[in-house]
Amino acid sequence: MFRTGKFSFALLILLIVVPGLCWGSVYWVGGVAGVASWWLLQVFSIVGVVSLCVSLGYFIVSLIKRKKVRMRWISIFILAIISTWPMCWLLGSLQIAYPADVNRVKPAVTVRLPVKETVLVGWGGDSIKTNYPHVVVPSERWAYDLLMKPAGMGSPNLSDYGIYGADVVAPAAGTIVEAYDDDRDHAPGTDEHESMAGNHIYIKLDETGTYLVIAHLMQNSIKVKAGDHVDEGALIAKAGNSGSSSEPHIHIHHQRQNPANTSLFLSEGLPLYFRDSTGNAMPIGGMRQEHGKDVPSGDSVTPL
Repeated sequence: MFRTGKFSFALLILLIVVPGLCWGSVYWVGGVAGVASWWLLQVFSIVGVVSLCVSLGYFIVSLIKRKKVRMRWISIFILAIISTWPMCWLLGSLQIAYPADVNRVKPAVTVRLPVKETVLVGWGGDSIKTNYPHVVVPSERWAYDLLMKPAGMGSPNLSDYGIYGADVVAPAAGTIVEAYDDDRDHAPGTDEHESMAGNHIYIKLDETGTYLVIAHLMQNSIKVKAGDHVDEGALIAKAGNSGSSSEPHIHIHHQRQNPANTSLFLSEGLPLYFRDSTGNAMPIGGMRQEHGKDVPSGDSVTPL
């Protein structure tokens, strides 16, 4: 196989063309094409891993047989390393934020906080440092995880967390396109979720026709149903700990496509800001380590 010039040439072209088109789509095309290309890069990383193994095998055989290493295989080896990089993202290392410019992506929306009390931003903002779990996912590029004190103490009891059971209100006027609250609230720190979003509400905004996703709500607490129109500030649910959630919090993000009928892998996240509150319109989050626990260290935001 290693002596086959056509194979090495085809592999070289593949490692140039597919990642090149994908990165070009991510940076210069954007939109759904950019989002799909971002996920394709991660799938294609499997080809990178295989190519890396094949090129290493070629080097070993060449060394054993004392043959000259061809430049083409050196190029394949380098390109395979580059193509393998997105595999690291899936493993939680060497990650970068999905490259979308917060000042250029439109439309952005500015809404009220989804609660009437002071919140602590667990994760939020534009950078991987302040919004690590979200910015790597295009649909959640500018998502927030909102907490209330006490938070981050590692207690197994739901009632120990300040936000658990807090009233959740509509951040803006719009139409409910999906409301679901059948998932149970699981104990903090466990991985017993029944779905990723857990109990959730999707709102189509009157202002822009784009969508808000509000997730991890309390079981049997949702006050609205699909088709209802809600005014800003209307009570819609209570905060819980359903879905993929390490402790009670409210997840909220803004996206272009209807989340009720569009795949996560084809959904484009949009900027989301808060008004009528103290601090930054796009508050930032973050975590610090204390005694082996992740303690929220993000902005504290209070409704005016």
